[in-house]
Amino acid sequence: MSISLRYYNSSTSYVKLTDLVTSVEWSGETTQASRSCEVSLNNTVNGTTKAVDVEVGKDIRFYVDGTEVFRGVIFNTEIASDGSFSFTAHDYNHYLTKNSDSIKFVKQKASQIIRTICKKFDIPYGDIDDTGYVIPKLILRNKTIYDMITIALTETRKKTGRVFMLGNEGGKLVLHEKKSQVKRLIIKDGSNLLSANYSESIEDLRNSVRLTGKNGEESKGVTLNDTPSIKKYGLMREKDHESEKSDAQLKPIANALLKELNKVAKESSVEALGDKSIISGKMVQVSEKMTGISGGFYVITDSHTFEPNGLHSMDLTVSKTLELNELEYEPPEEPAKVTAGKAMSIDGSKIKGISYTTGYIATAYAPSLGGINGSGTGLTASSTKVVEGRTIAVDPNVIPLGSVVAVYVPSANEYSGLYLAEDTGGAIKNKKIDIAVVASKARAFGVKNIQVSILERGNGRADARSKAAKWASIESKWKQKLAANAETGSAQLDKAASVVKLARSFKGSIRYVFGSKNIAGGTGDCSGFTNYVFKKAIGKDIGSGTSAQIRKGSQVSKASAQAGDLVFFQGTYRSGVSHVGIVTRPGFCVSLASSGCKEHSYTTGYWGSHYMQIRRVI
Repeated sequence: MSISLRYYNSSTSYVKLTDLVTSVEWSGETTQASRSCEVSLNNTVNGTTKAVDVEVGKDIRFYVDGTEVFRGVIFNTEIASDGSFSFTAHDYNHYLTKNSDSIKFVKQKASQIIRTICKKFDIPYGDIDDTGYVIPKLILRNKTIYDMITIALTETRKKTGRVFMLGNEGGKLVLHEKKSQVKRLIIKDGSNLLSANYSESIEDLRNSVRLTGKNGEESKGVTLNDTPSIKKYGLMREKDHESEKSDAQLKPIANALLKELNKVAKESSVEALGDKSIISGKMVQVSEKMTGISGGFYVITDSHTFEPNGLHSMDLTVSKTLELNELEYEPPEEPAKVTAGKAMSIDGSKIKGISYTTGYIATAYAPSLGGINGSGTGLTASSTKVVEGRTIAVDPNVIPLGSVVAVYVPSANEYSGLYLAEDTGGAIKNKKIDIAVVASKARAFGVKNIQVSILERGNGRADARSKAAKWASIESKWKQKLAANAETGSAQLDKAASVVKLARSFKGSIRYVFGSKNIAGGTGDCSGFTNYVFKKAIGKDIGSGTSAQIRKGSQVSKASAQAGDLVFFQGTYRSGVSHVGIVTRPGFCVSLASSGCKEHSYTTGYWGSHYMQIRRVI
């Protein structure tokens, strides 16, 4: 076996890193958007000089026996003083998790939705198999485009039973239907098997479910039992309350919940001599006597290690069932309509539901006092007439002309409101704006610290002129929209505050017991704690177990995290998602772990090293 690694310092020029490589780990997982490549190098000429400058954002390609097996972008690098160097690259599907938007799809197949998304976000794509089923409607708000695709594929599978899997070939996104695999690699004792491990656990198993509804928590409700499981493992009951549902409505929910929870957790893993064709989603045949791992299995995770001496081994997590990333479609709640003529008054106050940027300063000007352009004519740089209460002068490099801008002036609320960026000035640079006011107030305005939110980015002078001509209509529409957003945003903030307050109240007062959900009684596990807090605080059921909770809501970036979000961790006691907490403030969360219920960082230390993702469920 031979390997080759190319580092592209431009789109056409590359440097071969093969002679510097100490190891390459190429891996993937059926529940992840992309495959990864972790490379270790001895990146030094003589112990003091770097051999090659490797930068994040550049492309690499990895070849095995002359065949390209990976093409992607470097996202992380690390170098030590002795010249040892490592980097992690992800294939281009990783960008599906790095872009989010709100899009509505009507009467489209999942395959059509994928093409639309790829075109919208300039993602190269290759073969996209026809998914067949036409989805009536998907309204997807503030979701990553990977979640959008996952929802579309989940809806398709539910209706047709057909399974489609994303991939990336030659730098292009592809979608192929998962069909019966005739040829399987055989992994067995005395041949290519290096080691095997098998584990079973009933820690998360529940063989009885009791649900109560609108008749109250102490009512009879609905109870379902699996008698053979109880006889074999002992009674383990899950109790939930759905305050708005009747007993008749609870029964199918209880059935589904029992089916999901009444499972023995089994994990099989094998280490074998490498075969580059074996990746997550493929099937293999395994035969190992001691562990009893025998038969046909799906590969759930794969990790291939390549060394310069020609050694190639692979670690596989295998399962009798194919595990996929699935997301149920939840139609968004529509904000309450705002009656015409009753738009919220936003002048003189900070608008709820939008994000302001601090660090701006403001001064005031009036055309009759000379004007910031020195003309005194009352015309702006966009050739519009200056209008007090509408016109602001900006640095176009920071706020483009034509932008609709919300300004909050804490020390003088009368100047807070909506403005149009339509003027410029020699002294208006960087994060400084000039607000057009009547001449009698200009001199007294002084310099004020303000906050700014760009609601709609403009396209230059012509755009500013167009918007100035119909400003009354534009301002009215934005006030209507902001009123609806403020109502929804205020409710969300109130809910988040309730969740965080209740979560913090348990710090140091409850004990961790794996599988326990008795939070009120003083014991529980991480997902039992988060589910209890959300139900108790705001009546929201986020599901049982981290595997269920990570499918709720929509993923947000670490930088966008806010109080009330769920933060997930991986690899703490098992591969994949394994712990969950509730964000209390940026960078910190409350979670219940073996050390107790504590508020801790999720960006540094132990938890920072196991950070996985954040999801917004409120």
